[in-house]
Amino acid sequence: MTTEFILPTIFFVCIIILHVLRRREITRRGVSLVNPAYELGAASTFGTRATQQDYFGVKEFDGALLMLLADGHGQHGDIAAKLTIDTFRNLFVNKAVVNKPQYFFQRAANAANKKILNVLEERQGESSVAAVMINNAQLFYTLVGNIRVAVFRNGDLIPVSEGQTLDVLAWHRYEQGRISKRETLALLNKHRCYNFLGQDSFEEIELFSKPIELRKDDLVVVMSEGVFNTLRWKELEEILEQNKSVQALADFIKNCVDKSAMVDKANATVLLCRQA
Repeated sequence: MTTEFILPTIFFVCIIILHVLRRREITRRGVSLVNPAYELGAASTFGTRATQQDYFGVKEFDGALLMLLADGHGQHGDIAAKLTIDTFRNLFVNKAVVNKPQYFFQRAANAANKKILNVLEERQGESSVAAVMINNAQLFYTLVGNIRVAVFRNGDLIPVSEGQTLDVLAWHRYEQGRISKRETLALLNKHRCYNFLGQDSFEEIELFSKPIELRKDDLVVVMSEGVFNTLRWKELEEILEQNKSVQALADFIKNCVDKSAMVDKANATVLLCRQA
């Protein structure tokens, strides 16, 4: 075997190992290095996919907590998702972003989109993302793509986000009088995303209209498609109603996804947070 072949091979293997280690580092940081005022849980599974393209992380600054979940798509979707998480975390660094969540979410989403396009050729890797900020018992969120944000309260899992899918887009355009009822009905069963980070045609983010006032014992839930497309909403409510730690609930959801008989299961990740 020639040196010309060995050296590039060793370099490539080192890059892969570094990428895996950095992903594990993000996962560990995301669950453990946070303000003890927050009880966190997180769990991921491959589903039936060969690779894991979900990434998550959290960061605490000045008493505010940022929860992040990115779902990669495409050949290098894992890289796009990792770049997204890193960009949001790196910008969450001062009181200005904590006090102006709308500004922070817009800035971070645009920066992540630009970063992905600078690193990857368009369509080689894209990412959905959900970012949730909790500050003074108020929840703020933004979303690109199709990740769900919800609050579990008194036995009910209450949806917070809509998702940027064709069916949601069609309904909004119908309400605005931009498409006909017939066109709307034709799109209502299409749940495919129309917006991602990492594309020149990146559109507006989904953004909270007003903060949600969190109550004692509320459980904030952020989940990727592999969770909410595999488990029924009622199943999730029954799981979250159990008297378990937040991490035990996350692990239980992951195990239920793994045990599901569904043939085609996407990567599944769930983040849970309860104010201690």
